[in-house]
Amino acid sequence: MTEKPRERHVMRPDEPYGEQAGFWIQPEEARESAQRAKSHPIFHEVASLPSLQPAPGVEMSIMVGDAMMANWVRIEPDAGVPMHSHPNEQVGVVLEGEIEMVVAGETRLCRPGDAYTIPGHVPHSGTAGPGGCLVLDFFSPPREDYIAQARPKG
Repeated sequence: MTEKPRERHVMRPDEPYGEQAGFWIQPEEARESAQRAKSHPIFHEVASLPSLQPAPGVEMSIMVGDAMMANWVRIEPDAGVPMHSHPNEQVGVVLEGEIEMVVAGETRLCRPGDAYTIPGHVPHSGTAGPGGCLVLDFFSPPREDYIAQARPKG
């Protein structure tokens, strides 16, 4: 069966949000977001983000929004984050290296492209492999303890 190619939609001047606006964002929400963006930076360089070192051999760089937080975590070889839990939901993806994750008693060796979800209050830990690792975690809501500990780089 051959599918008919989709017709490309060209936005008209009287159509500021495009025909799919209802799917992505409503015009009134877009205006509210634009107002918030004036008080919060939109673009960041990861190397310049505030950072913290919650454990030996672990460095985190955080970017905080209103309802979620991104956390780049670089872990030196064989170092790690000890078993802990928090009320925040956490999802993450391995960007470089290997990390042995233990989540709710299940152990998994994760490599680049592997991802995980950790519900709030579930015990978990992570130990980098012999080459270290870089993971990108997201938290919702943002981790207030990390925000309080983070310091500007430089």
